[in-house]
Amino acid sequence: MYYDEFEVGQKATSAGRTITDGMATALINIGGFTAPQFNDETVAKETPLGWRALPGRITLALMGGLIEQMSTLHGPGVGLLVGINNVKWSAPLRVGDTVHLEFEITEKRKTKNPRWGLIVWRERLINGRGEAVCETDTIHLMEYKPT
Repeated sequence: MYYDEFEVGQKATSAGRTITDGMATALINIGGFTAPQFNDETVAKETPLGWRALPGRITLALMGGLIEQMSTLHGPGVGLLVGINNVKWSAPLRVGDTVHLEFEITEKRKTKNPRWGLIVWRERLINGRGEAVCETDTIHLMEYKPT
């Protein structure tokens, strides 16, 4: 979609994705996270959570992937991620969670360049229990529809 095709208040929801043990292990290893509560189930059972959680920063990568998979955002007008603001983690992400992403367009701003505008959307990663795991205000530079 192009900048001009988005409307403030527009909402969308992604498909769900289940976090498998293999996926969690791969993401933890790729990210270089070494804390035992992320890598060792036995140690994790002794933490206040009592189970192996995923690092909060991994949720941002998962959110980005879920956004990318939404067909609404594919096409020539899709622009560049220019910022992620107001990141808030509200619940831990665990192996076995099935998550989906909800987003709402909260703001549109013109730029000095007549080819591009800024779109701000509120993203919420929701687990299978209906809890918001992470929320952000994400800013994308989007191309105007060619005339």
